[in-house]
Amino acid sequence: MSDYRFNFQIADATLYDMDHVTKHVKSVLEDLERDAEASIKDWTGDARDAYWKAKAEWDQQAAAMPVYLEAGRKALLQISDNYGTTEQRAQMIWNDVRGG
Repeated sequence: MSDYRFNFQIADATLYDMDHVTKHVKSVLEDLERDAEASIKDWTGDARDAYWKAKAEWDQQAAAMPVYLEAGRKALLQISDNYGTTEQRAQMIWNDVRGG
C-alpha cells in the first residue's frame, strides 16, 4: 500500500512558481518578438513571408501556454483546498469521537 502525503508549503510554492513562470514566458516571448521584428524589416520575399507564417503558428501556441499553466494552477489550488477541507473534517470527526 502506498503512503500519500500532501505538503501545503510545496503546493503554495508551486502555485507561486507557476504564476512567475507564466509572466516570465510572456516577457521572454515579447522580447524575442521585438528583437526578431527589428531585423525582419530588412528581409525580403519568401524569407519574410515564411517568418510571418511561422509566427502566426507560434503566436497561437504561445497564447495557449498561459491558458494551460492557469488550468494547472487552478487544479493544484483545488487539490490543495480539498486536502485542507478533508483534514479539517477528519480533525472534527476525531474531536467528536474523543468527546471534544
